[in-house]
Amino acid sequence: MSKAYRPLFVAGLLLQAACVSVSNQPRGIYQPGQIPGESTAERQPGTPQAGARETPAPSWRAKPPVRNEPVASSPAVLALLSEAENNRKSGQLDNAASALERGIRIQPRNPLLWHQLAEIRLQQHQPGLAEDLAKKSNQLARGSQPLTQKNWSIIALARRAKGDLAGAAMAEQKAGN
Repeated sequence: MSKAYRPLFVAGLLLQAACVSVSNQPRGIYQPGQIPGESTAERQPGTPQAGARETPAPSWRAKPPVRNEPVASSPAVLALLSEAENNRKSGQLDNAASALERGIRIQPRNPLLWHQLAEIRLQQHQPGLAEDLAKKSNQLARGSQPLTQKNWSIIALARRAKGDLAGAAMAEQKAGN
């Protein structure tokens, strides 16, 4: 693609991204200890409807099948991932984080976006936020072994930065280090 059309292409992608309905989650202020993107409704068990048969609760300890394929991304998200990587390489971490946050608004269930934002926050010396973002990525990446291992490595680094050496050792063990 010629350089003359590149701004037009990016503008088209951003316009497309603006037209996409992103999330029905309430927007609020981030609270420490809260996993970003998680609402309180997700934590409360649903009530069965009248006449419905009760089904056993899922076992959270059961391991999901291993998944190695990447998460499908829209063209707008791919453009934002590329923008974030370029900003990271040039040392513009705030711009990289902003691009990833826009990607999350477009595709909030993409674990790769949450993972990369966790890496940025760790580089920005925000270990508490980095740990929470990596945990959110792990929730969404169920079964993607390579990504969950990378997330546990971020969690280990974040805990070590906060002085939680025992928690860091446990996270390193889960990362396979």
